[in-house]
Amino acid sequence: MGSVTGALIQVGHWLGITVGILAACEGLLYLALYRFAHRLFWPATFVLAAAAWGAIAASGHPGPPGVIAAALVFLVAAIFKYLVKGRHRIPIMMMAPALIGVSLLIVYPFFFEFRLAFANLNLYSIAKWLDGGDLNFVGLDNFKNVFTTSPLQTATFWELLGRTFIWTAINLVFHVGFGLALAMLLNRKLAAKGIYRTLLILPWAVPQVVAVLAWRGEFHPQFGFVNQIISLVGFGPVNWWSDPIAVFLSCCIVNIWLGIPFMMIVFLGGLQSIPRSYYEAASIDGASKLTQFFQITLPMLKPTVVPSITLGTIWTFNNINVIYLMTGQDGGNEHADILVSALYKSAFTYSRYSFSAAFALVIFAILIGITLVWMKVTRGTESATA
Repeated sequence: MGSVTGALIQVGHWLGITVGILAACEGLLYLALYRFAHRLFWPATFVLAAAAWGAIAASGHPGPPGVIAAALVFLVAAIFKYLVKGRHRIPIMMMAPALIGVSLLIVYPFFFEFRLAFANLNLYSIAKWLDGGDLNFVGLDNFKNVFTTSPLQTATFWELLGRTFIWTAINLVFHVGFGLALAMLLNRKLAAKGIYRTLLILPWAVPQVVAVLAWRGEFHPQFGFVNQIISLVGFGPVNWWSDPIAVFLSCCIVNIWLGIPFMMIVFLGGLQSIPRSYYEAASIDGASKLTQFFQITLPMLKPTVVPSITLGTIWTFNNINVIYLMTGQDGGNEHADILVSALYKSAFTYSRYSFSAAFALVIFAILIGITLVWMKVTRGTESATA
């Protein structure tokens, strides 16, 4: 119970610091928009610093966290007073609260994870660390273990990496292919187009947890609808939850069903932005529908397709929801696990916190590399008419 209380107190500290700094930024922004702000600037800064210190002290720890919060308020005030000038003053000050909030909620945890990756924190040492102990530095051991040991029970990193690439490729092919096909159908003159569009968008609109759990029931080996359909065409029931290929295939089917509507809507918006005059001119020149597709539609859709595929790759590569909900929570079924699901189980099933931090940084580096190569090859930042 003491460890839980200590963890909650630490969260309260950072929450108090965040609230205090954001309040300081908003207050300084408010004063800067008034004509006589220079008369009240430093007194207001002092009041805001005292309020930030008081917010931390109210949590029961008036020591270093409160002093840090007050010092940061004065630092922000000095930056606004002496560095933020000229025509960019107001935009920068408008962004300051959000930037500081992002720094505390994203940047600080990222650097803490980086620090954790070089330590040895697990289920046995976490209680000692929460009670004031230090994180034992182990160098690159965790990164070495990522590539040489299993993040789970039997599946190796390289097996998980290969399965992740297969998972991402299969899903993207169907997402992009069916999404573009449906978008082109909806872009034509069609009766009751609004009804079709609403029905096709439903898989994406339904909460993912609800949809995946419903699909999990449909893949039940004995009572599921999928096996009932299979039996009608003369095949025996498939054990979707234990067969290695079947469980991976079931996860792919569910994720394909969930991802097509997003691509469809994005491509439909891109198609509707293409001027009809291009197609009319091509028809006059005798170009076939296939030629118009490859010479007009695809080139003009490039600014839409490239970012969509980039986002789809990242989302699919990191999609833990479908794998986790379809295979269960016990961590025993590893036949459909990909890198991120193995990372989650490594951290919260097997309590290998430092190992998981190093594992997460490796996955982050892989995604950055894939994105940079993809954007370089496709020239995704260039205009379609350049």
